[in-house]
Amino acid sequence: MLVGRALRRQRRVRVLIAGCHSTLREGWRIIERRCVSINPRVWFALWDSVAFTRPPPTLGGKVRSHDNSADVPALIRIVVFEAPGPANDTLPALDRIGAEVEFLRCDRPESCAQAAADDEVDLLVFDRRSSTEIGNVLRAVGPSAPPSVAVLGDGSPESEALEAFRAGVSDCVREGGDYAEVLPVVALEQIRRWRQQRKRVVAARKIAWLEGYSENIVQSINSALLVVDVEGQITVANSTAGATLNADPLDMTGRSIDDWFPSDPMQPSLVRQTLEQGVRFRGAETVIALPGRDAVPIGISCTPLLDSDGETHGAVAIFQDLSEIKQLQQQVLQQEKMASIGQLAAGVAHEINNPMGFIHANLYQMTEYLDDLDVYLEAVDALVATAAEDSNPALTAALGRLVDTEKRIDFNFLRDDFRKAVLESQEGSERIRHIVRDLRDFSHKGSAERSLADVNQCVDTTANIVFTMMKHSVVLEKQYGEIPELSCYPMELKQVFMNLLVNAYQSIEEALAGGSQEAVIRIVTTEKADGIVVRVSDTGVGISESDQQRIFDPFFTTKEVGAGTGLGLSTSYAIVERHGGRMTVESGPHAGATFEIWLPFYPIAPSVEDS
Repeated sequence: MLVGRALRRQRRVRVLIAGCHSTLREGWRIIERRCVSINPRVWFALWDSVAFTRPPPTLGGKVRSHDNSADVPALIRIVVFEAPGPANDTLPALDRIGAEVEFLRCDRPESCAQAAADDEVDLLVFDRRSSTEIGNVLRAVGPSAPPSVAVLGDGSPESEALEAFRAGVSDCVREGGDYAEVLPVVALEQIRRWRQQRKRVVAARKIAWLEGYSENIVQSINSALLVVDVEGQITVANSTAGATLNADPLDMTGRSIDDWFPSDPMQPSLVRQTLEQGVRFRGAETVIALPGRDAVPIGISCTPLLDSDGETHGAVAIFQDLSEIKQLQQQVLQQEKMASIGQLAAGVAHEINNPMGFIHANLYQMTEYLDDLDVYLEAVDALVATAAEDSNPALTAALGRLVDTEKRIDFNFLRDDFRKAVLESQEGSERIRHIVRDLRDFSHKGSAERSLADVNQCVDTTANIVFTMMKHSVVLEKQYGEIPELSCYPMELKQVFMNLLVNAYQSIEEALAGGSQEAVIRIVTTEKADGIVVRVSDTGVGISESDQQRIFDPFFTTKEVGAGTGLGLSTSYAIVERHGGRMTVESGPHAGATFEIWLPFYPIAPSVEDS
């Protein structure tokens, strides 16, 4: 319901408003004093209220038509929907605002609506236009229309002002009397309110943009971020925190930080220490509790959330799951351990190789000596046969003693067995030389770059080393196919084969302890699907279906505590993936296991993240 009345003549000007519309105090003061001109102090107050950058000049605004788009927009832009017929005092009255005003003059509703739709327009003035025309223009502009003032003709009824208000104008001014002083004051007041409203809208948009921008930053952080209040209730959680803590970030809001960072009176969590004692932590390590999982190690930084006065309003915690890092550390330690063992093996092999060279050479020389002794003994046998035909008593007695000695020491057996012992020693020394060579090859430091290698040779070298500890209880079957050389990291592949063979042997030992009679490890290599396939099968205890789902996970092991690190198969899996291949397992309880490795001839180059 409209409250108020239309503007009265000269000394009393009242603004009609909807709801609560204030009377323009400065306008009242000017009109009540019946001032012919406007007090400069009032001008400066109004100019300051619309945020001018410099004091207003005296008079003389710039006027241009709407289609003159080449002009630079002025500080205040007013669209004037001019009245038909002879000109009146509207433009001269508005001209009293100052030189920083630009008028956009229109004579058609379409051009007026188009001009008023510009965001830089501060005021729309309807100069003696009907309420129908006013309504059409304002509807065409829409909700973003600037404030509008209707100039009514002298002597127009109050119903015309009411119709203008119903059409949507912000204020009405009637011609006549002090009209030239009232119109610029009303215009400045509307402009002031409009600019304040626009400032609020711009500020709200900026705040919304900043909030969205800040939220995007928080959600884009790779580390988990939590903000808690002074009571320890979570107020902000980003998506990484939700993924790390296995919870929906929205559901985490309002929950206690103790749900994930357990505390007790003797040992409060790091977040609680930050809240209660103001302690700052940077790069500290702790563990968090997750349902269905073991304690998860994390690295965390905590700091109090302070306001400008230094008062604590909570805490900010940034943390990261260290599980993978810990796994990598264990793998590095294991690799360093293997490297140390490899260096030790290389040193031992070198030390063994030198004396074995002498032994090996002497054994072959002893074989040659035996051949020479055989020639000599044949001559002795001939001499004995000739002496037996002689009747010389002394020669006969000596020949008898010789024959007795030969029978007593079983000379023929001794001669044959000695040759066999030398031959067996030669085979043993040759075996030692092969083992030493394999140890040196296996412990040789691998290259950081791929190289062509014979996979059969890699498998065989590794199998020869492992077989030394299993030859008394396991049958090792080898079936090597005709395969081309492969571009690979040979030493890493040997580590994979070593892990598989050792696991197979341990599984067979467990099966033998349970009463099994079969103990066979079978190695097969073939060429298949643009790559090489290596299968290692055993007749061990097998792997359950549930364990197969986790068999390649780091730290997963079915062995007793202290018997395994759980890194062998996970490391092997990672090595095969690095080669662009794949590693699978087929097994069942008490049915043995078969591990299959496929290595491509033309591996895809790893991405930056994979490397």
